[in-house]
Amino acid sequence: MALVTINGQAVTPNPSGCEVGHFWLTKAGRAASGLMLMERIAKKRTITLSWQAIREDHLKAILDNLDSRTFHTVTYPDPQSQNGVGTITAYVGDIKMD
Repeated sequence: MALVTINGQAVTPNPSGCEVGHFWLTKAGRAASGLMLMERIAKKRTITLSWQAIREDHLKAILDNLDSRTFHTVTYPDPQSQNGVGTITAYVGDIKMD
């Protein structure tokens, strides 16, 4: 079973690392009194996938999928979801390869 899917396609092989993080988008400022005011706008997720080793054809398939559009539907293991699987609409950040 696939650990992660992107646009309905299973990511194969399963990543050796799947780091899930979250952060808050905020709008912050100070009042004339010096009091800090902050508004929480949204909670966002980050997902970082890694492989210790991956065949070139598998890497090409993943990169081709990511190059096919700007926004992607991603399912991933999420400890905060009801069934342990989260789904987000995401865009791609930096892709690093060695």
